[in-house]
Amino acid sequence: MQSLLLRSVARGCRPLAFPAVYRPLCVRSAHSVANDTVHFRESRTPHPLKAKPWEQVGYEKREYNDRYATTANHIWSKEEIDHMLANLWQHKPQTFSDKFVHGAMYGLYKTFNFITGYKAENTPVRAVEWRLIVLESFAGVPGFVAAMFRHFRSLRNLCRDHGWIHTLLEEAENERMHLLTCMKMFDAGIMTRTLVISAQVVMTPFVAALLIVKPGAAHRFVGYLEETACITYANVIHQVETPGTPLHGAWSKVDAPEIAKTYWKLSDNAKWVDVLKCMFADECNHRDVNHTFATMSSDDPNPFVYKHQADALKAWRLEAEGSTTNLGCEKTLGVKPMSTATA
Repeated sequence: MQSLLLRSVARGCRPLAFPAVYRPLCVRSAHSVANDTVHFRESRTPHPLKAKPWEQVGYEKREYNDRYATTANHIWSKEEIDHMLANLWQHKPQTFSDKFVHGAMYGLYKTFNFITGYKAENTPVRAVEWRLIVLESFAGVPGFVAAMFRHFRSLRNLCRDHGWIHTLLEEAENERMHLLTCMKMFDAGIMTRTLVISAQVVMTPFVAALLIVKPGAAHRFVGYLEETACITYANVIHQVETPGTPLHGAWSKVDAPEIAKTYWKLSDNAKWVDVLKCMFADECNHRDVNHTFATMSSDDPNPFVYKHQADALKAWRLEAEGSTTNLGCEKTLGVKPMSTATA
């Protein structure tokens, strides 16, 4: 019976005429076989409306495009960023574990300032460049390690994760995008690369140990880490926008890299300071998320799930409309007030 069906197929019969049980026997075309493991968006089969990314004008020339899938990041507005710049806040340690991780984090912070030669006024450009590279490579570790622990916990206990994994992975990827953006602007020397590797070697087991002993303390530690990042970025932005400083002279007229324009949906005339503000806002978000997680039980549902959905919807709409966000930083002139919060 099967051989009869195959001979019928060879003579050009239509597969739909066969009972469902025999339809897999129909001969597929070479084109179909070649594309059966390729997603439709990535296949070279033309779309009738030319809707695929590779069919768009200038797609191959773009430095960063949709074929590199990333989770939808929040698209920041000027009002949101201005509010965060004017309202830097820091969590006050309450419990013994809070005080322990706070002391550990700010001890590392002061050591890091000493090693990088960072200072709050007239900061040398090179000191900021390699500081940002090391900071972002350091900050990208905890989210991924925490997501891994949550994943294994879910598998081990045969239960749901309640949405935490996605937020933690989004945080890790966001920090990695910060790093990739910085690498489009700066060069990493042997000293920087050595410090990056050393920080990762120390950070990974430390965060893992905290997650095993007291997960809430691990998230509190990350919250304090993000506080220092917020302070750093706010200070750098202030200096870039203040005439007469080394950072203003070096960065005030520098264009944003293409990878940043795509990721944060920035306009074509966006400047590097626009990118710094988006990175600052991301760090503020990570600060708030981790301080929230530090107060929650491991079985509590993730309160940020709907926020991720809203972020994805906003990014999709901007993409569909061909729109961008405008942070108003085409020109960085004058002095803008900054919160006096310090470490």
